[in-house]
Amino acid sequence: MAPSPETLEARIKAKAAELGFDDVAIADTHADYSDRLTTFLSDGHHGTMGWMAEHADRRAGPRSLWPEAESAVVVACNYGPDRDPLAGLAEADNALVSVYAAGEDYHDVLKTRLKALARWFAAEAGAEVKVFVDTAPLMEKPLAARAGIGWQGK
Repeated sequence: MAPSPETLEARIKAKAAELGFDDVAIADTHADYSDRLTTFLSDGHHGTMGWMAEHADRRAGPRSLWPEAESAVVVACNYGPDRDPLAGLAEADNALVSVYAAGEDYHDVLKTRLKALARWFAAEAGAEVKVFVDTAPLMEKPLAARAGIGWQGK
């Protein structure tokens, strides 16, 4: 017998925490972002990123990319340093490296953890799983907002 959704969600959250994720939530995948995306593109906000317009149909919502998907497990992970990255700004002779460039590539860190979570989840729930770390035409910010662990400005 498959575990109840509430029990499975609690176990997913526990496993994600064990793997080092700071937050995790479940979002349904039935959202459609095409109106907002069309406006964004027609206003030229994508600049020289032509690939955004070329793949707009696949960015309309999670099910545009994977029609069978019912839910998305959305995670958050603070990969910033343990120290204040702005502390050295007051020193004129001090060179600084951007936080995202100073550590390991977050794609590698997150994908390793996500694959471990995906393997566990596939075995636990018998579900098909795909892992994305901003490398697919998936609108992560609206999906995170839908899950309740993110937001999108502009």
